[in-house]
Amino acid sequence: MFTSPYFPHALYSVAITSISIHLVGKKRSIEDERARISAQTSILESIKAQLQSDKSLSNDELGRLKKLARPPPSDEATKKEAIGWKEIIFGGRKKEGDELSDWDKKDLAKMQSAMDKTS
Repeated sequence: MFTSPYFPHALYSVAITSISIHLVGKKRSIEDERARISAQTSILESIKAQLQSDKSLSNDELGRLKKLARPPPSDEATKKEAIGWKEIIFGGRKKEGDELSDWDKKDLAKMQSAMDKTS
């Protein structure tokens, strides 16, 4: 296949780099999840302590604390798109917003004409 003696080393280094980046991402997501769960736990414990105490808890404050304790909504817009190896190697997909607007096209044409005049 390949006769270069460095090919296995390059392949191993790419694999190790890919695995390490994946593990760092997983570690960060787990830390975020733990922080979110601990925040929800502390909010629910404060609600419990206020309900057990003699102090009265207003409905507005109870609603606010319940809203804080809820998990965040899982929107389709907030989910990350999976990026495959095909997009990494051959380039990313074109998004709808990647095209130039009419104003940008006009500005680009003006700049090109100005560059043509100067040269």
